[in-house]
Amino acid sequence: MNLSLNIVILGVLVSIIFYEVTNISPGGIIVPGLMALYIRQPERMIYTVIVSIICYFIVKLLSKYLIIYGKRRFVLMIVVSLILNAVLQLILKGLSLNLLNISIIGYTISGLIANDIYKQGIKRTVPALVIVVCIVELFAILANKIGVL
Repeated sequence: MNLSLNIVILGVLVSIIFYEVTNISPGGIIVPGLMALYIRQPERMIYTVIVSIICYFIVKLLSKYLIIYGKRRFVLMIVVSLILNAVLQLILKGLSLNLLNISIIGYTISGLIANDIYKQGIKRTVPALVIVVCIVELFAILANKIGVL
């Protein structure tokens, strides 16, 4: 197995345990493992979370005018996060800031985080995500030191 897959699997396990212990979802079970893969690119991680938060506010605003719940809300979170990222990328390129090469991690990660923010709030989801990503990274470092990964 390759290192990336091992980290993602480790992330899933840590996410499930964290959720069972705290009853707080860290952005979904797959998100922390995928975020941990980009630990050396904090700007992408921060940008992904910012897109998630903006997406949450957009969907929350839309929910005042539209009937949005369950799977509809989940799909809307994914679609809005994709559109939002595309628009922000165009703005960054228009401002000649494309040298930063910032983009979201994955295509659905920001929507998954936004969906958990909608359910739990920013104050619970974002710190939980940070904690679980750090735990996954620590386990990955330890596993690498002893030769398991």
